[in-house]
Amino acid sequence: EGDDEDDEDDEDDDDENNDQNSGNAFGNETELLEKVVQKLAALSEITMNKNVVDAETMEGLGEDDRAVIHGYQGTMSEHANWKEDMESDKEEDEDSDYGNMLSAQKAMVENAGLSLDLLNSWNLNPLELDKARNHAAAMYFVGPHNHGITFDPIIMASFLDVTEAGYVKSVPYHNWFHAIDVTHGVYRLLRVYACEAYLNNYERYALLVSAICHDVGHPGLNNTFLIETAHELALRYNDKSPLENMHCARLFEYVSNPKCNIFVSLSKSQYQEVRKICIDAILHTDNAHHFAMIKEVQMMYEVNSEVLDASREFFNEDPEEFPTMEAVETFRQPESRKLFVKLLLHLADISNSMKPFRICRIWASQILEEFFLQGDAERRLGVPVQALNDRDKVNRHISQVGFIEFLVSPLVFAVIKLLPPTESHGEQMIQNLKTWHASWLTDTKPPPSDAEKKALAERVAKLEARFVDLTR
Repeated sequence: EGDDEDDEDDEDDDDENNDQNSGNAFGNETELLEKVVQKLAALSEITMNKNVVDAETMEGLGEDDRAVIHGYQGTMSEHANWKEDMESDKEEDEDSDYGNMLSAQKAMVENAGLSLDLLNSWNLNPLELDKARNHAAAMYFVGPHNHGITFDPIIMASFLDVTEAGYVKSVPYHNWFHAIDVTHGVYRLLRVYACEAYLNNYERYALLVSAICHDVGHPGLNNTFLIETAHELALRYNDKSPLENMHCARLFEYVSNPKCNIFVSLSKSQYQEVRKICIDAILHTDNAHHFAMIKEVQMMYEVNSEVLDASREFFNEDPEEFPTMEAVETFRQPESRKLFVKLLLHLADISNSMKPFRICRIWASQILEEFFLQGDAERRLGVPVQALNDRDKVNRHISQVGFIEFLVSPLVFAVIKLLPPTESHGEQMIQNLKTWHASWLTDTKPPPSDAEKKALAERVAKLEARFVDLTR
């Protein structure tokens, strides 16, 4: 009987353990299901939300702030097939010729009187360089040491000369200096984000070339103006990103000349893929795609949040650990690489607000003068003057606060979750925001009212709080 009782006790223990294991399994499944539901809910919210700036916020904005959003967007107010894989790219970078290429590039830069320390910082301002130094900087940024694709330097020099000539000198902002500035931005982001780990040679080369040509031929007028006035570019491209389509066409017109064919070393299939990358990247510099790009970045984060959060933790502990191998595998996926190519060019294109204020202020003055010149033309032609283009009404400081608040910061905040090195750019952006706010307080004539001061102070504080919360 004692044995029978022991057997019964063992059976009871087994039943209890089974119940406990079953309960644990159920609990794990429930926890997993909750995570899945949360992720789906986050993805659904991103997909369903039509605007990053919600309707309630828009309704509460003043005319100047709505003008910023519409003005910078240019709207009216009311899978890679590569023969070379990633490993072969890495081996090519490590080829013995790499050292020779880098030495030659460094010598060229130094002979032009440029400092490598300057080129490898965010303190470079092409507006402060002469023609020869800008040419040397451009050669360095697109040089083979940055991507591993060889080219004839004489052909590249001819390509750069033709491209420079294609930019309109009288345009205050979208000129050759801006092209060098954005190419420098792409060059820096490729390094800061360790893109050699997940973007192959051809993608990096295509991206740098796209930066050089991304605004070539820009007349200093935005797409809305071209469409409103039935400009020949709007007619040619059926009102769909007429400027960006023209920039792409110019690029490939230039390389169709053998003396400027910087893609001559590529096979037919490689050229076709490079062409696709250039076109996609340049077309997405149209600010009409800005908020859709933010959603793409947010979606990528939500789908891969566990991997990306872990990668960010490693970065916070040791920046040299970015990106983790798991993050690299995520970034190497075809759709991820396609997003990164257009994201990096667009981010570099709007990066002035993330640079030292001395440089940020100069470029802000240039873009506003271009807007004002367009406003003058609109007034002469009797077409509606876009709100950000009226030199008699726009407050320069407020326009820059709005640009950061409504356009730059939503993208920067989203990118930080994917690429944590962006935190330093976000920190500079917030500092610039506060400087614009301070200069608004001292320079605005007549002085702003107490209510206006309080409202703007709250907006600035709210954005700074969001950044602090995101990066803590």
